[in-house]
Amino acid sequence: MKTLKAGETIYAKTNAELLNTLLGTDYKRYMKAYRFLRTGEMLWMPRLDGKVRSGWRNIMQNGHIIEEYVGGQPYPREIDMGLVARRRIVFEKCDWGKYFVFRGVFELEQGSTLLRRVLELVSDEITL
Repeated sequence: MKTLKAGETIYAKTNAELLNTLLGTDYKRYMKAYRFLRTGEMLWMPRLDGKVRSGWRNIMQNGHIIEEYVGGQPYPREIDMGLVARRRIVFEKCDWGKYFVFRGVFELEQGSTLLRRVLELVSDEITL
């Protein structure tokens, strides 16, 4: 078990490599940007640069992450999953260096919707 603090870097080229490092798994490929943990929390690996990818735009500002679906209809099959994942352990994927930065543990704020979710920082460290 290791305690991570916000801002710590984990060198991993892929989502699979990050999960293997953090959880001791043995993935060869893992393309999804999330993984649910046994605790019910979601380990989330987004890019937080404000660029639209697969209809979603994610930005981080002032201790919050804003996740917006701007892709129009039809909606993605798993659009409601983001409301199920009320607590997320966030590792920002950084393409230019092929590493991830731990951003903290975030919880979904009241009033979040299918199309716009606001997550608030609740902890800047975690033990995995």
